[in-house]
Amino acid sequence: MSSIYFFHIFVLAVLSVIARSSRSNLLVTRTGASGIIFSNKNGEYSNSMDCHWTLSSNTNVKLVFFRFVTESCCDHVYVYDGGSASSPLVGKFSGTSRPANVTSSHNKLFIRFKSDRSNTGTGFAASYHGKQVVKKSTS
Repeated sequence: MSSIYFFHIFVLAVLSVIARSSRSNLLVTRTGASGIIFSNKNGEYSNSMDCHWTLSSNTNVKLVFFRFVTESCCDHVYVYDGGSASSPLVGKFSGTSRPANVTSSHNKLFIRFKSDRSNTGTGFAASYHGKQVVKKSTS
């Protein structure tokens, strides 16, 4: 008679997120796994902005907006599920409603902010962090 044994192995990854910005003054790294991206630190963002951030991790990446005021018709934040603007678009956000949290399906998010030549707002700020994933395997 043969017996079958099942073993459960749980793997907990050390979280790491690498953040890059097209403008170095629009990024603050808090730890190796978290930080803040923003359109501007104080006052209002500039006209004719076009900047982007790439968040890469060894796990999923979660983006949480905590400030959001842009010109609703013409100044937009684009979030892509991947490492570039050619990745699938998760959302195009503008106005005064804070977007829902975004979690990447894999290990990268690409964020782009583009403003037109007139009217600005107080902009956006969002925290990012690696989302802890526990993988369960059965042997």
